[in-house]
Amino acid sequence: MREYEAMIIAKADLPEAELSKMVSKWETIIGTDGGQVIKKESWGVRRLAYPINKQNRGNYFVYDVATNQVNVHELERVLKLEENVLRSMVIKLADQVNVEDRRLELQKQAEAAAQRAAEAAREKAESESLGARRGRDDE
Repeated sequence: MREYEAMIIAKADLPEAELSKMVSKWETIIGTDGGQVIKKESWGVRRLAYPINKQNRGNYFVYDVATNQVNVHELERVLKLEENVLRSMVIKLADQVNVEDRRLELQKQAEAAAQRAAEAAREKAESESLGARRGRDDE
């Protein structure tokens, strides 16, 4: 199996039921013949850099998947025909992928990012409290 990353931008004003139906359809296509979703991110509704089909906002989805080339072609075909999808792009990341190893790697990256964010927040809080003490010392 090959590893792919897919970014899909759907219309922002879609009802939740219709959106979940579309997402389920995409995941079914990916999962055909043993394909697997390694990681799925929903970035939510964001402002587009430029209007697409008179839409200024889009609902972003990012998938990291392990599947075969046939499933990717079918997914791309379905995304092009779907009127509620504004833009999509699928790129190949690797020719061979071990799904469990990749999931562990992504989990470690997420934990490291969370740790860095916590350290940055702690440093910011310390610098703010130090600045507040200096302000009182000046009085």
